[in-house]
Formats: sequence, C-alpha cells, structure tokens
Amino acid sequence: MKFLKGCMILVATLMLIGGAGYLYASSGVKSKPGYAELVMPKGNSVNALVSVKLGPGGVGPARWIFEKIVENSDHKIDAEARVVKDVLADLNGVQLHVYEVGDNREAFDAAIAESVVALQAQNWQILAKVYEDDERVVVMHNGDNTQIDGVSVMVSTPENAVFINLIGPFDGQAIADAVSQLH
Repeated sequence: MKFLKGCMILVATLMLIGGAGYLYASSGVKSKPGYAELVMPKGNSVNALVSVKLGPGGVGPARWIFEKIVENSDHKIDAEARVVKDVLADLNGVQLHVYEVGDNREAFDAAIAESVVALQAQNWQILAKVYEDDERVVVMHNGDNTQIDGVSVMVSTPENAVFINLIGPFDGQAIADAVSQLH
C-alpha cells in the first residue's frame, strides 16, 4: 500500500511540475504586441493535430536546442538555416495550430476570413494573399518597415489547415536581408 501511495504522490508531483512548466512556457505571450488573436475553426469534427503556444519562457530553450543542432551538424549552414536562426534570435513567442481538414473546409476558410477581419481591425496588414486551386494562404504582419511586432500565416488546403503566429519584435531589415539570401 505504501508503494501505491508513493507512486500516486510521484505521479501527482510530475503532473504538477509538467503543468507549471507548460504555464511558464506559454506565459507572457498574450501581452506581446505581436500576439494575434486568431479565430480557430469551430465544430464537433474539427481535429487539431498540433496545438502549441510558447511564450518567452518556452522559446528560449527551443532557440538553444536549434542553435546546438546547427553548431554540432557536420554540414555547412545553408541559407534556410540562417533565416531560421535570424528569426529565432528575435522570437518572443509562437502559436502553432495544425488541423486535419476532412470535410470541414468551409469552417477553416471561414476561420481564416474571420481572423483577417479581426487582425485588420487591430492594424495588422496583409503581406500576401494567395488563393490558387485548392490552397488558401494569407500572411499578415503588425508593425512597420523597421520593426515587425508579429507575423501570422494562415493556410488551408483540402488535407490540412495551419495557423501560425510568430511574436517578435523582429528587425524588418534583417529579415528582408535574410530572405533575399534565399533567392
């Protein structure tokens, strides 16, 4: 009986520590100027494959892990890895939601449209809007040419939908320079 009680205390302690760690990792993200209040699709059959929110406390370890992987890799750092590294240097938070679309395409397209309207009401600007074939992509940002507070990308395809919000502030010129190296 003591063993069972000890196991229960251990499990409860681990759950408490894990919950506190998650709250710490996601805390502070909503208070940042680049945080986007994205509209998520509604419905009983909407399946989230991934749903992650990281604030400054969670981004730091992710940045450190990425830098260590890049440092310890055998190959030369390519342009894409440099862009990711430059963006991670200024990243203060991230929201990532990936959904399986199934028969709910209209719900996801409606969520994207509602998110665009809501973000525009908060002075976010559309950087790109692409509606081709079965793919819908909207990229928005908050800020100006010198500092970008946040970037949101919303994508809908027949298979998946992705909602991403990267929270800065980011140096607009540094990102432009990094992206120009990709071409």
